[in-house]
Amino acid sequence: MQFEAVTLDMAITEFPSQGELAAARRSDLVHLIDTGVAGVAQLLKKPPERVRSRLAKTTGIKDFTTADCEDLREAVRTLRLWFNTPSAYIPPKRPRIERPTGMGQLPVPRTLKTASAGISCGLCADPVKAGDLIGRMRTPKDPKLHKEMGWLCQHCLYERREKPRRRDVLLRVFHHLFASSAVDLNGYECAVLRTWILEDPKVTATAAWQRDPLHTTLTRLQTSQEEAKASTWIAFPTALTILALLRERPASSSPAATADTELLDVVLQHLDEWETNPQRVSAARYGRGPAFRAQVLAGTASPSVLSERGGPFDLHHAPPPKDEENEDEEGSGEA
Repeated sequence: MQFEAVTLDMAITEFPSQGELAAARRSDLVHLIDTGVAGVAQLLKKPPERVRSRLAKTTGIKDFTTADCEDLREAVRTLRLWFNTPSAYIPPKRPRIERPTGMGQLPVPRTLKTASAGISCGLCADPVKAGDLIGRMRTPKDPKLHKEMGWLCQHCLYERREKPRRRDVLLRVFHHLFASSAVDLNGYECAVLRTWILEDPKVTATAAWQRDPLHTTLTRLQTSQEEAKASTWIAFPTALTILALLRERPASSSPAATADTELLDVVLQHLDEWETNPQRVSAARYGRGPAFRAQVLAGTASPSVLSERGGPFDLHHAPPPKDEENEDEEGSGEA
């Protein structure tokens, strides 16, 4: 993929489209940033090094030579905004967000900013408008197992564990199973899952329930809700049973429920592919764990919002360690 250098006589449409930007290689992105910095500097009559410095502070990029493609794409989007709207070239603000406490708390994000253009959340895939708050979480503690998430919406940065939606619970189930883990839910998430299961009065008549009755699991979910437990573990087979019986429920016509059902279908699709391996991924090379599942997911014949994002992601976040409690709200890497 080749892009032209940005010059003053170019309109904003000469920058790559969102689709082209998503497909761009790292070398393309670095080239776009170099030429974009030069173009903005010429337009605003600023030294290129000053434009690059402000770009680094605005995007939270400490080192462009080591930044990943997600950070570099947001840098290109920011340059496009500055080139098209010079008045947007202002010192970055430092957002202050009131974080949940207790079992609903997530770690301080690595960086926060307002979106330079419309994108979709790197976790839940919800649309994010230009000007909305976005951010990135810190590098996973075990980068060999967990992959780093892209730019997340405000809900996924702060509220997905205190005010979980059904899709948030589905995503936790998916990424835990992806990582060969039992599923860990807090009391809020247990309440959402229990309500969803019991919403159908005929749930005990489903084939999934008949194969694996969930009386004990429902009791544990209720106890976790009532006692506000920070952690309740659901075994791998039980999680599969829950997904299966939820799919047997009558379809709902509400937009939110339809979106949840569509995501549930996608989760079950990829779970089936991990079991049947239609891509013939070599188990001898990748084993049967997360590395194998990542290869199957990447090669799926039916791409989805989950396969586009990859994984597994580390969503097992309890309250942060004490050394994070004393950091600024934005985290040390924010600007």
